[in-house]
Amino acid sequence: MSGKIYSVEEANALLPHLAPTLVELRASSDEAIRIKEAMEEASVTNGGSSKGEKWRMKLARVQELIDRLDEWEIELRDLESGLVDFPAEIGGRPAYLCWRLGEPEVAHWHSPDDGFQGRRPL
Repeated sequence: MSGKIYSVEEANALLPHLAPTLVELRASSDEAIRIKEAMEEASVTNGGSSKGEKWRMKLARVQELIDRLDEWEIELRDLESGLVDFPAEIGGRPAYLCWRLGEPEVAHWHSPDDGFQGRRPL
């Protein structure tokens, strides 16, 4: 773990930006998958598809959103549930502040070794 170390306050301050980013990332990823499946289905029947450009644009947007998470130096653990970890220190040791989309605030943490299963209240 290197780079940004978040306090609980800093992590909570990012949530109004993080939540919509995760919602859009999930929707855009799902949309990209649907477009790709439609393109593959059309290619089986040799019908071709005009969706290639739409798919490339959707993939570009997905990448922009992932880049945003990288800039914030947070770790996306599960896109479907919106689970993210913020690098932190608890008791002077490396840890992660753990938050899931829909939770009102960052209220849990876990050690790097424990992962979500070792999630504990702050």
